[in-house]
Amino acid sequence: MGFLVEETKITPFVSIEEGKITMKGRSIPEDSFEFYDPVLRACQDYVLNPPPNTEIIIHLDYVNSGSKKFLTNILTVFEGSYLQGNNYSIKWYYDVDDESIHDLGNDLKGIIKIPIQVILCDD
Repeated sequence: MGFLVEETKITPFVSIEEGKITMKGRSIPEDSFEFYDPVLRACQDYVLNPPPNTEIIIHLDYVNSGSKKFLTNILTVFEGSYLQGNNYSIKWYYDVDDESIHDLGNDLKGIIKIPIQVILCDD
């Protein structure tokens, strides 16, 4: 399985491949549903037959309110699979001056049952 969305000025790079899911960039689409619905469906397909271990890497530099909702929905899909015994880890990266992304990572850490590491990005 492979799913890829290239980054634009308003939407993040999204890659879903066996064992690794990556989201990176800015997430401020005008229509969050239009952008994230295919991503959500790809995640739902992924959890039907996941590999033994999956690493989820998220490094966003800005997220609008519609994107926050879809990020939560996406992580909830993986959470359901995790609770069924599949192994997931989430690395949530934030930049040193980005308190809102740091706080969002910590908020999700309190909501989602998959272990989430909130990591300061040093590049």
